[in-house]
Amino acid sequence: MSAAEERSYAAAKVDPELARYATDKALAEVQATVFWHRQDGTTMRGTVRHTPVVSTLDTAWDPLRATVTDCADTADYNEIKTDGSQVPYSGSRRHVVTSTAQRPRNGPWLIYTSTIEREGSC
Repeated sequence: MSAAEERSYAAAKVDPELARYATDKALAEVQATVFWHRQDGTTMRGTVRHTPVVSTLDTAWDPLRATVTDCADTADYNEIKTDGSQVPYSGSRRHVVTSTAQRPRNGPWLIYTSTIEREGSC
């Protein structure tokens, strides 16, 4: 999902592949962020480094359910204005991201929610 999400923010247009990985609130949040960037006249450049860990996995249900905890490092990921200048950023560039995913027994995993903890660092 992260590669399609990064492509979406870089182009200020939702990447069609995103729907293969995200649905529900996770997809809606990316769409809203892309809309915000388009309205603001900015895009994102660079790469987010991820260190995801499956923190819970529930196989007793259909769909299967999982929680993924990630430390997203955005040190090399910057907001860029239309004139090419970088938008100043203050604060930590490393944030805990907690995502929930579900997978029907005969289908792919999909991210349903993804929450960035903007306070604090990892």
